[in-house]
Amino acid sequence: MDTRLLSSLLKLKRQIAGVKLTKTKAEFDTYEAKRCVAPIPYCVAVRSAMLGYSLKFTAENSGCWGSTRALGLEPPKPEFYRGESGYGLGLFATLEVAAATAQKLPICQPNTYGVVVMPLEKFQSAPDVVLLTGTSRQCMRLLQGYSYFYGAYDKFCISGNQAVCEECTVFPLTTGRPNISLLCSGTRYSAKWNDEEVMAGIPGEIFEKVVSGVLHTVNGVEPDDRKKEIITVLEELGYSADGIVMGDAYYLR
Repeated sequence: MDTRLLSSLLKLKRQIAGVKLTKTKAEFDTYEAKRCVAPIPYCVAVRSAMLGYSLKFTAENSGCWGSTRALGLEPPKPEFYRGESGYGLGLFATLEVAAATAQKLPICQPNTYGVVVMPLEKFQSAPDVVLLTGTSRQCMRLLQGYSYFYGAYDKFCISGNQAVCEECTVFPLTTGRPNISLLCSGTRYSAKWNDEEVMAGIPGEIFEKVVSGVLHTVNGVEPDDRKKEIITVLEELGYSADGIVMGDAYYLR
């Protein structure tokens, strides 16, 4: 998949990643990615993909119990739904709050054989989920691109916990809607994201339409100095910039 357009429109610093949850060994083996032999946290695999590496792993090499459960590599244990896991980590005031949260979290069916995480451009067809990191402004533009075609919605899933696996991967995969995450303490420690970074997860099947929406909203939302940069980028990539008009942002009218 060609990622140059969105990366250029948003001026992203990291590569865009794609994720595929495979259901069989045969499917898993078709992906040309390095199989992890040591345990690796899912979010670290995602960060590696954003640096250009293609990785894949099974439950045997999944280095984070939270993402192992969330991605369907193993079924949740009873203590998770009872709230004991979250409460024991000091993440919730009471066992009841922890249990209620666990019941709400989207979790993949435990039928995932392996997880493939690669730069998006390495996928021959749309992955399950597309992941990218950026600033709050860059994620704003993504949401404007989504809203251009689909309108706004109020079903975001944000808790500051299990950010990359739950909030940015499983939620978009199971709902068909994008999500924005402020990341979590675990992934900020393990994957070493910058303090200002946030993450967006977009269902792979609507990714290209979201990119189209970002392009279609340039006129209405971008200031003139940014439009000049975008015109240059579009021409370099072979896209038409004829529809971009200076001084036409809605807040300037």
